[in-house]
Amino acid sequence: MEEYKGVWLKAGIIYALNLASNGFKPVEVGLGERDFYVDIESDTTLTLDEAKKFATYNQYSYQLKNGYIEFNGNKIRVLGEPSGLEPKYFEILNISVHHPSPNVQYVRIRGVGFEKKEELEQYLKWLEEVSEYDHRIIGERLDLFSFPDETAPGLALFHYKGQIIRKELMRFMEEINESMGYQEVFTAEIYRSILWKTSGHYDYYKDKMVLFKMEEEELGLKPMNCPAHILIYKSKTRSYKDLPIRFSEFGLVFRWEKRGELYGLLRVRGFVQDDGHIFLTEDQIKDEVKILVKKTIDVLSIFGFKGDDVRINLSTRPDESIGSDELWEKATNALVSALNELGIKYIVKEKEGAFYGPKIDFEIRDSLGRWWQLSTIQVDFNLPERFKLEYIDKDGSRRRPVMIHRAIYGSIERFMAILLEHFRGKLPTWISPVQVRVLPISKDVEDYALNLLSKLKENKIRVELDMSDETLSKRIKNAYDQGVPYMIIVGKKEREEGKVTVRGRNNVEIRGVKFDDFLKALLEEIRNRDLNQSAINKLK
Repeated sequence: MEEYKGVWLKAGIIYALNLASNGFKPVEVGLGERDFYVDIESDTTLTLDEAKKFATYNQYSYQLKNGYIEFNGNKIRVLGEPSGLEPKYFEILNISVHHPSPNVQYVRIRGVGFEKKEELEQYLKWLEEVSEYDHRIIGERLDLFSFPDETAPGLALFHYKGQIIRKELMRFMEEINESMGYQEVFTAEIYRSILWKTSGHYDYYKDKMVLFKMEEEELGLKPMNCPAHILIYKSKTRSYKDLPIRFSEFGLVFRWEKRGELYGLLRVRGFVQDDGHIFLTEDQIKDEVKILVKKTIDVLSIFGFKGDDVRINLSTRPDESIGSDELWEKATNALVSALNELGIKYIVKEKEGAFYGPKIDFEIRDSLGRWWQLSTIQVDFNLPERFKLEYIDKDGSRRRPVMIHRAIYGSIERFMAILLEHFRGKLPTWISPVQVRVLPISKDVEDYALNLLSKLKENKIRVELDMSDETLSKRIKNAYDQGVPYMIIVGKKEREEGKVTVRGRNNVEIRGVKFDDFLKALLEEIRNRDLNQSAINKLK
């Protein structure tokens, strides 16, 4: 799309001048990844239909000087160089609002413009295709999350429906952690720099840390949770009888990635890890790693990643690392032994381990054939050494425990983005923000529709009622576009018979279904976290 950016900017200028000619106050024109934007200063926003009224081609006499255009008393900043082409065909794509200062509101209008009509048509067709698998567009379409200008770059705001997905992911991981004997903890986000110097992050990870001074003391936002979990371990004397001790946390961490590397939820500066740390003896390492490997494979399979779509790597000591060769060899051998005993094939990735220890990592292949690195299991002799961790052994002597770092999702945000793209916005029912939409054919059956709505809510089903004035076919399409797994369609016949028409994905429709049968099958599908629509298959 780079070849179109000059003409898009020209279209943005024309659009801004159209607004200025109609009494609006445009202040800036610039480019996004796949469109132009125009910011207008306004206390009220515009609807998409209102904004489209000004998307017409007009010829203007103006001068771009030092990055600004002056027109009708407006000084409009232009970021970039416009093309000499004449964009005669426009489309407005989105409206949003942001605040550059406490008392000023900007309405941002995004759109495109092309010289030829067929170019616009081709672009809109391409945009429709890419919107099927780009999580940023899916997130906007489904109202899941946003990245407002007022937040620091790389920090997302999760809307109600996006938070539902996050919470379902976390609930599932809570069950997994509980099944493995983890104690969930919660730790602070800010620590004195002495902690990061002890852990080694200050020397080996400083370029990605957020460090600042308050009251003449240097502090840092945590890039990882492990030092905080170490502090909890150190809070009391530990015995060999206590080990393994397993801590888990949905810990918010901050890593200052370069601005040019930020990419939706896939590369952010603040994210939540499904983190876990195990403190154990050397002779417990192999069995613990085997449990973690098997459990990780089970979790990934719930989302459909199994067989050849899962790849396991063993990453060894990087050039910049802490600790002795002896400790690294012990840790690496423990991982190798666990994988060999499980009979699992793996690829060795030389020098790609963490700075404190070697790791096993899992890669998954999505529906578009792309590989993503997700889960990690790291054996660490070095941080226990640096923090002088101890436990009392059987003979009363003080021994050093070993640490295992593990994350199965890795990052909730990144995992969510991968799922949105893998399923193209049509998530499995158990994780869908809206699981059922009730569609009454006419106002006459509104009471029956409301009764069904109430019963679904009583059973903790996430349900919406669409009583809009749109046609039934349009309401069905809206539900499909918004990724709703199930629709219940009811008319006079359904009300008289006490039944429903159930419509699932891929235009599968079953008429004359007893509501209680549908509810039972739906609850079972959600409870089992089925990947496919098992409920509608049972009703066929």
